[in-house]
Amino acid sequence: MNNQTYFCGIDVAKDSFVVSIKNGSFIVKNKIFNMDINGFQNLQQTINNYKDSIVVGMEPSGIYHLNLFNFLKQKNFTTIILNPYTLHNFFKFTTNKPTKTDKKDSQTIASFLEFNKNNLLHTYKDDQKYNLKYFVREKEKIIHQIAQTKTEIKRIVCITFPEIEKFNIFNNNILSLLAEFGGAYKIKNMTKEDFIKKTQNISNTNNKGKKPQISYEEIYQLALSSIASYYPEYESLLKFKINKLKNLIKEKQFISNIIQQQTQTLFKTEIQILTSIPGIAEETAICFIAEIVNIKRFANYRKLVGFCGLDPIIKQSGKFKISCKISKKGNAHIRRTLWIMANCVKKVCPYFRQYYIKKRNQGKSYKDAVICVAHKLLRVIYALLNENRTFK
Repeated sequence: MNNQTYFCGIDVAKDSFVVSIKNGSFIVKNKIFNMDINGFQNLQQTINNYKDSIVVGMEPSGIYHLNLFNFLKQKNFTTIILNPYTLHNFFKFTTNKPTKTDKKDSQTIASFLEFNKNNLLHTYKDDQKYNLKYFVREKEKIIHQIAQTKTEIKRIVCITFPEIEKFNIFNNNILSLLAEFGGAYKIKNMTKEDFIKKTQNISNTNNKGKKPQISYEEIYQLALSSIASYYPEYESLLKFKINKLKNLIKEKQFISNIIQQQTQTLFKTEIQILTSIPGIAEETAICFIAEIVNIKRFANYRKLVGFCGLDPIIKQSGKFKISCKISKKGNAHIRRTLWIMANCVKKVCPYFRQYYIKKRNQGKSYKDAVICVAHKLLRVIYALLNENRTFK
């Protein structure tokens, strides 16, 4: 890039964004635009004069930056998404003041672009690939919500129908039955014939899935001897929780289909490479590749290790030097995925199993040995993806 390149830093918030433009000195400083079509068009008019020689940079802000980023890409502006951790370090390097504001951030981003003008590697050339991360994280969030909702349902069933709790109450038919009756009290006040007739209607409606572990006749007998009293509030709440669970499961399936489609379109080769390592399942491989997107982003495997937060903290003073715990400053999502991957490969892949045993024999704890395996796994993955070959 030549000296006539202009650098536009944008700090994005939910309802507005702040812009600073720099070329040696600031040409535009701390100009605020609304996060709407008028704001986008006003920004376009502001930077149009520099269109052929301007680089626009912004820090990812959840999902709020996506519309602005795509608008600028569609208008053919060179637009870059910056690494927040790298930008944070640059901010600490360039100022001793703890003050941090939206206006200050836009100036910092512009200065960062200018400082790194010969090494602007973090471009979103394949911006569609970066959308996968949002859906993978959303699915992860839904899985946690499903687990939490199941725990809440169990608590309520422990009050309204404790005898049935020892069976799989998350069978589709039993869930529908619990949503219909709420608990044992209503069932025990029905005749057996009425109960069986109503449950058959439920079964006909829910004809998918596995059969319950317990028959409806047995459920009726459990209800007759149940210790549960009548709790109308809990029974109503149970119905809401069950409906919530079913909706979450549908949402998870919907997002899983989107992830599968995007993976097959954008990351088919990468997933094949990752799953060629014994112990790495497709779902885990998708979680991993969604976070790193493109291995070319990392100049060497140490950069990848740092991105995952697995680089050790080293403390030194004079002759005293010690390596402490891992930094954990990197991407928490990929670090959790990598922990799962390392635990799996050390069990089923002889190459990593031998390495794990070696580290244990050297006196390392279980956790430290798994972290060592994770380091080795990252080195292998980095080589495989760079060389576009499978594991042998």
